[in-house]
Amino acid sequence: MSCKCVVIGDGAIGKTSLVTLFKTRQFPEYVPTAQDIIIKPITHNSQPIQFELWDTAGAEDYDRLRPLSYPGTDVFLVCYSVNNKTSFQNTVSKWIPEVKRFMPDTPFILVGLKSDLKLENDSVSENEAEAVAQKFNAHTHIFCSSLIDYNINFLLSTTIEKCQNSLSYTQ
Repeated sequence: MSCKCVVIGDGAIGKTSLVTLFKTRQFPEYVPTAQDIIIKPITHNSQPIQFELWDTAGAEDYDRLRPLSYPGTDVFLVCYSVNNKTSFQNTVSKWIPEVKRFMPDTPFILVGLKSDLKLENDSVSENEAEAVAQKFNAHTHIFCSSLIDYNINFLLSTTIEKCQNSLSYTQ
């Protein structure tokens, strides 16, 4: 069985750190990404799964190329940084509409990255994130941190479970 997950969001918000942590179990230094694909066999609920995690570039230069990676996607991770309200606003103005335009029937999870940097006043609140998740019918919303490995396993497990329930889930 296979599961394709595409990670999208603004540049420099922690997407590559999330993908690298999954691959190596180590927090990386930031390396700008055009696109990276991690394919890793895993076992989830006693089932072997070929898990594909696609890290995409958030830069505008890639707006026309990025959607070429979308066909066959089982679930999207629509990401923002909790300490960057602009990246959160862009989930509503750019990223969710992009998913809905190119893959309208594919589920997505709204992911707040860098939760270790959450500040009282300037950060995205759980209530704000939950409101967006509900408004746009996200499967769920998850805050996580690659730096301190917070909620990463929960995010992975939730993603795989949603993949398994997706219509495009393949064997």
